Amino acid sequence: MCGRFLRRLLAEESRHSTPVGRLLLPVLLAFRVALLAAGGPGVYGDEQSEFQCNTQQPGCKAACFDAMRPLSPLRFWAFQVILVAVPGALYLAFTLYHVVWHWEDPGKAKEEEDTLILEGERSKDAAGSCKQLWAYVAQLGARLVLEGATLGVQYHLYGVHMPGSSACRKEPCFGSITCFLSRSSEKSIFLKTMFGVSGLCLSLTLLELVLLGLGRWWKTQKHKLNFFLTLKGRRRHKESTKCPVVETKEQLPEAGFL
Repeated sequence: MCGRFLRRLLAEESRHSTPVGRLLLPVLLAFRVALLAAGGPGVYGDEQSEFQCNTQQPGCKAACFDAMRPLSPLRFWAFQVILVAVPGALYLAFTLYHVVWHWEDPGKAKEEEDTLILEGERSKDAAGSCKQLWAYVAQLGARLVLEGATLGVQYHLYGVHMPGSSACRKEPCFGSITCFLSRSSEKSIFLKTMFGVSGLCLSLTLLELVLLGLGRWWKTQKHKLNFFLTLKGRRRHKESTKCPVVETKEQLPEAGFL
């Protein structure tokens, strides 16, 4: 029963999504997590320990590093991944509620599960299917907004290039202090890679919305066309089955003679 329930949950969760949403978006999310976990600490782990300034004044180095890096890139990207995954988690919770609410006896559930897997769009409850569709569209819209917002914040905080040195004028430093960042080229490459992955996720989410809208429009037009052809076929069938009765003058005397 547990396996059947999980298959039903997966079928319900992916019933309204396109191939882009079923394959590419989860793969990219997993790739982003793997990239951040594997390469992030090695590239940015020594950022503060290797940060050097041309002064030995107490507190100046910490103040300049805080001004240059108000938020650690690793923590920002971890927060970004969690934030972007929240709409998908809420949609999965909504789907779980829908499946549990409509869960019935095993035989009927198995029949409905096979119907969902083979046909993809049939539903036991049309109102529930419509709600689930709008929930899926809402989570795509929320993901699109969050991806765009975090991408803009990332650009505002770090730009697209990690400078090797920067001037600092922060208390308790006296005058202008020059500070140096270690392995700035490697950090710039990783930063641009994270920009590219975020931009690709943003583009695929937008593409998913466009494909979903085009798919719903095509199904509506196809339904209208089928309805028109069915109505036209019924009219032709009615016209062909009409049998008019024609009485001639020769038939009337014979009927009177009999």
